[in-house]
Amino acid sequence: MAPPMRFFSLLLAIPASADILFATSYNDHTVTSLRLEGSTLSVVGKNLDCGSEPTWLTLDKTKSRLYCLNEGWGGNASLTSYQTRADGKLTTLDILPVLKSPVSSTLWGANNERLAVAHYDTSTFSSYDVSNAKDLRLTKSETYTLAAPGPVPDRQEAPHLHDAILDPTRKFLVSPDLGADLLRLYRITGNSWTAITPAKAVPGSGPRHGGFAVHGPNTYFYTVNELSNTITGYKVTYSGSSISFAQILNFSTHGPGGSVPAGTSSAELEISPDQRFVLISSRNEASLTIPAFDGSATTIPSDPIISFAINPASGQLTLTQIAPAGGLNPRGFSLNKAGTLVASALQNDNRVVVYKRDVKTGKLGAVVASATVGEGANNGPNYVLFNDC
Repeated sequence: MAPPMRFFSLLLAIPASADILFATSYNDHTVTSLRLEGSTLSVVGKNLDCGSEPTWLTLDKTKSRLYCLNEGWGGNASLTSYQTRADGKLTTLDILPVLKSPVSSTLWGANNERLAVAHYDTSTFSSYDVSNAKDLRLTKSETYTLAAPGPVPDRQEAPHLHDAILDPTRKFLVSPDLGADLLRLYRITGNSWTAITPAKAVPGSGPRHGGFAVHGPNTYFYTVNELSNTITGYKVTYSGSSISFAQILNFSTHGPGGSVPAGTSSAELEISPDQRFVLISSRNEASLTIPAFDGSATTIPSDPIISFAINPASGQLTLTQIAPAGGLNPRGFSLNKAGTLVASALQNDNRVVVYKRDVKTGKLGAVVASATVGEGANNGPNYVLFNDC
């Protein structure tokens, strides 16, 4: 029997040319290279050199370099550098042991010669010299403690840095600290940094990921908060060698007055390439249903990707859409450089899904393609990244 028409309606958005994506997955310990061509997302390579729990990926497109963090729960944590190829295959350049639980990284410094890393469980912010991708080296680190647990003591018993973000001026680094309810701040001087007074987040919110948006003279910063399932916005002000954050909004990940089911856990935040929209993912909701990917007449549950439009003058956010992420536990997702595609990593479903996105409205549309990534129950793909920016 032919699959129902509603399944085919999900496959209307077909990109004009092939794209390469990279995805990490815990359960098979791989960095998987994927090729998106037409309505087909196919596996073109697997690499096991990012260790036991590969997670965050950072791309230096100009140098054809990819950096992978291994959280190291099942062994030693590490940072792996790769040479990328046009066909998606990866060549390992170096593997450096690092402090346990690196969860996010960003390139900074002259010619992107440094990589900043946030370490969750070991409460540390560190940086590495990546000027020679075949010889990675630790350059600096700073570890934090808490005098007392935070408002959510079982999750805020210690500092838990969860992201590393370079500001638009390339003069500061920001690391949301889920455990301490802080935005850790660092001033950049050349290829080094100095910790400066952090900005305070909403108590008990647990900031997880964040991103900057620039609109003319206005700079805004947004965080998605894992413990409170909220999004917080800040107006950013620069004065000489300092940076400050003034809170301008704080509401549910489902918009002002919205609510989420018990057990929900906010995950990723991305700013659209045109900086007009904030997108976040939310885990453990199972609040939506979508047609099954096997072409049957059944439906499957899905967590959402939620989009907000940014008011350029005020930084306020307007809820635009609550759309399916393609399945359960969308821990990580990313947009392509044009903002026309969103790739979602579904950790509980061993699936990567690519959606069409309308750049003008900011809304996700039809499914372009999907692929199985990861092997075994749960703990599948946790991050996915386009090889184009």
